[in-house]
Amino acid sequence: MNDEEKPWHEKEVFWKDHPFNEKVIEMASEEVENLIELGGLEQEMKILDLCCGVGRHSVEFAKDGFEVTGVDKTGHYLEEARKRADEEGVDVEFVEEDMRDFKRKDEYDAVLNLFTSFGYFQDEEENMKVLRNVHGSLKSDGVFILDVMGKEIIASIFQEKDWYEFDGGFRLMERSVEKDWSWLKNRRIKIVDGEVKEYEVSHWLYSAKELKDMLKEVGFSKVDIYGSYEGDPYDRDADRLVALARKG
Repeated sequence: MNDEEKPWHEKEVFWKDHPFNEKVIEMASEEVENLIELGGLEQEMKILDLCCGVGRHSVEFAKDGFEVTGVDKTGHYLEEARKRADEEGVDVEFVEEDMRDFKRKDEYDAVLNLFTSFGYFQDEEENMKVLRNVHGSLKSDGVFILDVMGKEIIASIFQEKDWYEFDGGFRLMERSVEKDWSWLKNRRIKIVDGEVKEYEVSHWLYSAKELKDMLKEVGFSKVDIYGSYEGDPYDRDADRLVALARKG
């Protein structure tokens, strides 16, 4: 399959054209402190950062005394992650692998999947396979923290079109919802120095109940839903849909 035929999330060129900005990276330290408290995590626990990107959370967890594995299938993100770990003087195992395939039986005390890195695959069974892999990779009593932009939040702020300016260019966004408000399609157009690049980014939308049911279906015994990493309620003021699932 050539690059043009691949789904958007498997195109290396897409991820190269969407770097993490410094503001997002700088937020990682505070986010990790909140995640530690939310999940009741303790130093020296084994953490899996699934879809770790440039390692912004992986490195912060390692700095806080955790044993960390970061998994991502985007090679140039992992190169940046390894460089960041070296600069911070911490040891993190970074693995280049698809989240549909990565599984280490009963290995981790906690698994994290953050920043809407779930629900990319059109075949719903492939998304369920990811959740089964996570459940199988956790130790007994392990915890899984899954963070997405919930369907309820998207519905309350939905804009069909918008645009913004960044250094050197413009980005235009056009959105539509399909499959009975379960699939979000984004058309992204980036214009820099007269050069136009266009991408389509699509993924599943999950309500709190839908996500909770999916997690219980793969075997999690208890699932709590929050509206932020700080543990705020999932209500009309929620920023994110954060599921905290425990393996019984």
